[in-house]
Amino acid sequence: MIIKKAYVLGTRVDKSLSPIIFNYWIKKYKINAKYSYKKIKEKDFKKEIGLILKEKNLCGLNITIPFKEKIINKLQKLDKPSKIIGASNCITIKKNKYYGSNTDWTGFTKALKDSKFEQKNKHQKNKIIILIGYGGAAKAILYSLSLMKRANKKNTIVFNRSKRKINIPFISQKKTISLNKLERYLDKACLIINTTPKNILNDLKIKKITKKIAVCDIVYKPRETSFLKHFINPTSKIYGIDMLINQARPCFYKWFGILPSKDKILTNKLLKKIIK
Repeated sequence: MIIKKAYVLGTRVDKSLSPIIFNYWIKKYKINAKYSYKKIKEKDFKKEIGLILKEKNLCGLNITIPFKEKIINKLQKLDKPSKIIGASNCITIKKNKYYGSNTDWTGFTKALKDSKFEQKNKHQKNKIIILIGYGGAAKAILYSLSLMKRANKKNTIVFNRSKRKINIPFISQKKTISLNKLERYLDKACLIINTTPKNILNDLKIKKITKKIAVCDIVYKPRETSFLKHFINPTSKIYGIDMLINQARPCFYKWFGILPSKDKILTNKLLKKIIK
């Protein structure tokens, strides 16, 4: 009996929740497969990814920090979102060919809609969206916001620790703005999204924010991150764990032909892991 294999790849994946998610679905839908992780150092990526892609019975890979952009050179075909975003988090292997797709943007879209952001923030349509960080996940979120008509050339501002060129076509900003200038924009925001591992607001010594602002942190452990706790009574909270589950569902479909349904048992299982 052939047992298919899938992995999540990254530099810190030994604590990833993806194996719990995928192995739960594999068991639930009675699929002959096993999902695990491969922890790779940045300096070893080129060598290691070549070996992993040649593994027998490999059907899929999830790519996480910091390889979502680097993986593209190893792929034969990319879907349209991956091409625009410039990053891929889901690799499907069929007949020794590697197909890249991006499901981060769909994960964010679903999480944002489930938070009822639109209904709760109708009165703030003229305010700006602040994005902290400019890695693969941040680009996917920009893509998602543009499709929902939330991001446009004037209302979206991207901040990053180092100055980076922005080549996303639907915002006019050419380079990221220094994080040191973040505080002056906070009063103009309706939504603030953190895509970095840290709470930069603490680092910048910015006081707790009491204004009515929606907030998102793609970090999923703990569920109530330090960044989310920095906001007192936000209009909406978009949690990293919701984005994680929702980006995983289409990956599972691509590999195994089944789109997992919403599952309270799985959600509760994950929440127990990230409660602290």
